[in-house]
Amino acid sequence: MILKKKSHTKLKKTILIIGSTGFIGLKLKKKLSKNYKLININKSIGLDITQNEIFNKFSNQKIDFILNLSGQNNLDYRIMKKTIINGNQNIINFCKNKKTLVYYFSTSLVYGYSTIKKKENMKLKPLCKYSKLKLNAEKLYQKSKINYKILRVCNLYDNKKDGVIKNIINAKIKKKIFYTPNINTYRNYLFVDDFVNLICKTFKTRLKHNIYNVGFENISLITIIKSIEKKFKFKINYENKNEKLKKIPSQKINCEKILKEINFLPKVKIIKYINNKLSA
Repeated sequence: MILKKKSHTKLKKTILIIGSTGFIGLKLKKKLSKNYKLININKSIGLDITQNEIFNKFSNQKIDFILNLSGQNNLDYRIMKKTIINGNQNIINFCKNKKTLVYYFSTSLVYGYSTIKKKENMKLKPLCKYSKLKLNAEKLYQKSKINYKILRVCNLYDNKKDGVIKNIINAKIKKKIFYTPNINTYRNYLFVDDFVNLICKTFKTRLKHNIYNVGFENISLITIIKSIEKKFKFKINYENKNEKLKKIPSQKINCEKILKEINFLPKVKIIKYINNKLSA
């Protein structure tokens, strides 16, 4: 008699990604699809998290993780508020009495202005409508009894993503002026691919805390501009409005907690990226 060996195939965990068609969502989806079963929610396929009933579609499914990448800065405040506040409340309601772990992607802008490196337990002082809404959504999770992680994401970059590097290069190519509120503004930067790899590694780690800063290097805007000028041997035509750094806000962020906890070191530094990878 031939005995059949028992199958030890491990079932893939399921991740529900909200905002899967955005720049970050697409990169995460591509990376995660190799090892996880993915469910995508986005408005382009008629699924909107501001409508509570959409979660009824998943009531009988086992979902291990939810990644909420929705609620990015929007010129229409009403839409932004509905997505950030109502959308996250719907996620919380859906996850009651479930073991699902929710990743809420917030922003480092909740700290407002800072000259010292802000840690997760330090004072928050959001200055714009977007960061205030993000903080209010954080409070919804903190008041809930669900399993959640709040990731206060800093500035993500590559030469394709909309942001400071792309804007500077485009200003040169299109022979336009690069306008900046203050040339001495500080922000914390993390390369997009490093961000994706960091998030993927967190799924394999039992995170100890509920709130993490996610970033890498604190760099001033003038340092970035000078590096691009040196790389391409041209002068950037910029106009410095010299607005107060407290109002912009300029900030420095401490991201050591998550990097140490998951034993992760980003591979890309922004100045080396400009020097070695960037093309105009």
